[in-house]
Amino acid sequence: MRVILPRWIPLFFLGGAPLAWHRPAQPPSPVLNALTSLRPLVVLAVSVVGFALGALWFSPLLFVKAWLEETRLTPEIAKAAGHGRSRMAGAFACTVVSTFTLAILVAANRTSSPLKGAELGLLVGAGLVAARQGVNALFELRSLRVYLIVAGHDVALCVMLGAILAAWR
Repeated sequence: MRVILPRWIPLFFLGGAPLAWHRPAQPPSPVLNALTSLRPLVVLAVSVVGFALGALWFSPLLFVKAWLEETRLTPEIAKAAGHGRSRMAGAFACTVVSTFTLAILVAANRTSSPLKGAELGLLVGAGLVAARQGVNALFELRSLRVYLIVAGHDVALCVMLGAILAAWR
């Protein structure tokens, strides 16, 4: 009696992959294409604009008094805790990371109008960032007022950055 082996068995035992297991080449992923299309100086410049929004949002012109009151912080406590250059550098680094991530989403979706960029920013800001901050606020026993100030900043930031990034594509 003669045994007939499937065609792929000899290849398998010789160290080759079976022909039936080969997949056709995959096209590059949209995220990889988006990464290669980014312009780092644009992302950095948009990050600076986003950081400036944070400086305005948490300034005496807008919400710093309410935020300090709700978090029970004083300028003296903040100064003693070291709210200085290192915290600002960390905050800027986080702004660069979030701007870079939003830039990838804008590029991957081929968003090129400021309005569509703002829509994408609103989706990310409200649907992801603010929603996750809401969970944290509930368990950290933060007041609704603090949540609205902080999440409002992030939603406004994502909307603004989405519009700018889309316009600069």
